[in-house]
Amino acid sequence: MSQLLVIRIRGTINVRYDVKRTLELLRLKRRYSATIVPKNEYYLGMLHKAKDHIMWGEIDFETAKQLLLKRGKTVGGRRVDDSIAKLEGFDNLDELVKAILDGSKKFSELKIIKPYFNLAPPKGGFKRSTKKPYQQKGVLGENKEILSIVARMI
Repeated sequence: MSQLLVIRIRGTINVRYDVKRTLELLRLKRRYSATIVPKNEYYLGMLHKAKDHIMWGEIDFETAKQLLLKRGKTVGGRRVDDSIAKLEGFDNLDELVKAILDGSKKFSELKIIKPYFNLAPPKGGFKRSTKKPYQQKGVLGENKEILSIVARMI
């Protein structure tokens, strides 16, 4: 089963209640926060409800590993490394990333690692509009270029 990386792009002002609640359930409470969710019909419904505020796309192994290494935090505020992966029950960080990406371990089930990332705005800015969907020369909604954008946000 593949996983989706979801990033909140737009802020919190003038957001409808149902969309705001959906973003809270996805753990996207502020701009440029990100999370990894399974690709199933329940999450896709949530993503389509909040499509005007977020972008999402499939995530690969290298991007997930970089996110955990550079932007992953524990409940105590420490960075994620091999010792944290051992506390979660894995031999090293690579096994933890593989377990998350193949769906055997949900990202929200981890006890020590926070289920979201706080990213920075992309270096060089967005190359497309942050107010339009991807199909209309924007970045919102399902985005095919999400991996290149995330590489500049880490």
